[in-house]
Amino acid sequence: MRTVLIIFLTLITSIRLIAQDCACPADVHTDNDDKPNRIFRFANGKELGICGYNSADGDSTYTKFSLFECGSNKVVEVWDVTKTCQAQMTKDELIVKEMYGLPIGQTFSTLWRPFLIHKFSYKNGAMHEEEYFRKDLDKYSKEQLEQVFAEYKKLPDGGKENMMHVANMLFWASFCGNKEAEADLKTMPEKFGPFDGVIGEEWSGIYSIYLKWKGMNKNN
Repeated sequence: MRTVLIIFLTLITSIRLIAQDCACPADVHTDNDDKPNRIFRFANGKELGICGYNSADGDSTYTKFSLFECGSNKVVEVWDVTKTCQAQMTKDELIVKEMYGLPIGQTFSTLWRPFLIHKFSYKNGAMHEEEYFRKDLDKYSKEQLEQVFAEYKKLPDGGKENMMHVANMLFWASFCGNKEAEADLKTMPEKFGPFDGVIGEEWSGIYSIYLKWKGMNKNN
């Protein structure tokens, strides 16, 4: 019994020491007194920490945060204030899901869904990251695609805010495999720009996710 107790106390002490060594990298701030918001421990003993800000959407949702390796304090990836992500451990993998406002609701309303997925794991002591876009979200039907092009042809009616919503619809139609929508999306700044201020930021967000998707699907 004494031996078991000693082993137990040793394990507890080791865990505490590991946790104490896992501090936010220099110049990375959090809403947790500059301590990691959360630490994820893998089966091989490696740990990844998140330093940043909890989103109002829940304790496992973060914005403006860095993912780093405990011990070395090496920053793995950074998400800025424009990104909101869910983070959770599943089967010895850290899953970080980037949320996006997608025009896939009724009458093309915007629904926030996890869309770009990052999986972090360790193999033979080395960290690996896998990135992919979800393919199980609702795609546009033929009738919906016709409505998208009908809305596009009405531009610039409705102002530039509506224009950005149509741009997002064109992105989703592109994601669904429609080449005409992709061509229309790419020429929007030339036809209706320049886009600046808040509208410019919104356009940048839509087009950057298009480029990210295109870069990951070079054969499309």
